[in-house]
Amino acid sequence: MILRYLGMAVALANISIIIILLSIYWKNYRKWKSEYTLGLLIFGTFLLIQNLLSMGFLAPPPPMPSGGEHGNEYSLLLINISQLVALSALLKISWK
Repeated sequence: MILRYLGMAVALANISIIIILLSIYWKNYRKWKSEYTLGLLIFGTFLLIQNLLSMGFLAPPPPMPSGGEHGNEYSLLLINISQLVALSALLKISWK
């Protein structure tokens, strides 16, 4: 159960970073009308959707206990943590 809540917290952090990145990219796109920035906006939008879906997989109540199946929760947590590291690096670069 703790993995589920930890995964949701990391996914929420990812969503927050993605929203900040999208606002930076939107501001840059309005200023320069660059195709590269438009690509970042499209990519960021789909990454946001993916993280919202991840939250959806973590949010429902767990199924009936059947002997400690934490495989999906652990996998989603690791995926969300790796995304958090990557998004944090991207935010640091984009913020400048």
